[in-house]
Amino acid sequence: MTTLFEAICEPHNLQLAWQRTWEGRTWAERQRGAGIDGLTLLDWETDWPQRLRDLQTALWQGAYQPSPLLWFEIPRGDGGRRQLGIPTVTDRVAQRAVQNVLEPLLESVFLSCSHGYRPERSVYTAITHVLWHYAQGLTWVVDADIADYFGTVRHARVLDQLAQLEDARLLRLVAGWLESGATRPGLGLAQGAVISPLLANLYLHPFDVAMIRGNWALVRYADDFVILCSNQRVAEAALVDAADTLAGLELALNADKTTIVPFGPEFEFLSARFEV
Repeated sequence: MTTLFEAICEPHNLQLAWQRTWEGRTWAERQRGAGIDGLTLLDWETDWPQRLRDLQTALWQGAYQPSPLLWFEIPRGDGGRRQLGIPTVTDRVAQRAVQNVLEPLLESVFLSCSHGYRPERSVYTAITHVLWHYAQGLTWVVDADIADYFGTVRHARVLDQLAQLEDARLLRLVAGWLESGATRPGLGLAQGAVISPLLANLYLHPFDVAMIRGNWALVRYADDFVILCSNQRVAEAALVDAADTLAGLELALNADKTTIVPFGPEFEFLSARFEV
């Protein structure tokens, strides 16, 4: 029986990982966006078959070590700054190879309330989900945001979740990427790393499960989520439950971006405004 790590190292999977790293990029993007080693996608493309063989050998022999990330800041819409960490192309390919194998497994357990960074899901499916709940008569909204989500994900919890897959070599790979992208020791997912969105959804899966088991009408897109309710009193109870559930994951709500509003012009989610 093939282990997950063996599937990751399989030549076809590594080639697929490279193709997905290369495709969908403009020529200018392929010329820029190098990691800390200075190699661009175009540099990698010149001898990609040998680079893939070298990567496979390093992975299989346990010699692979992720490079440090190249960090820089970009402006956010709210006037703040967001820190991005860019892996080398080699690390991007390796992370994509892991994602190719892990994503189908995790997709089989992720819930339909989650829409961000998932195949066949998008901002549009999230908005459609919100409208469906509204059509059921849920006219009050808990509009919430998790404070510094990517910066406060705890590595030990991520690794505990992945430990259930019983593949120590896979666990070591992910642990190395978590460490290289840490915002503080043991904390943080690097925004800019290929594997981070999948791990971000994995970390919040217990939150999704708890809220759905509590019969809350949750719609989540990454660290932004809404809960639709029948009235204001119920919405207040939902907010308390959400805050308690997040605290159990050592996360907190962003008080400045969390509110309870009636469905209508005051409510905006994923840049969509809802008129009634």
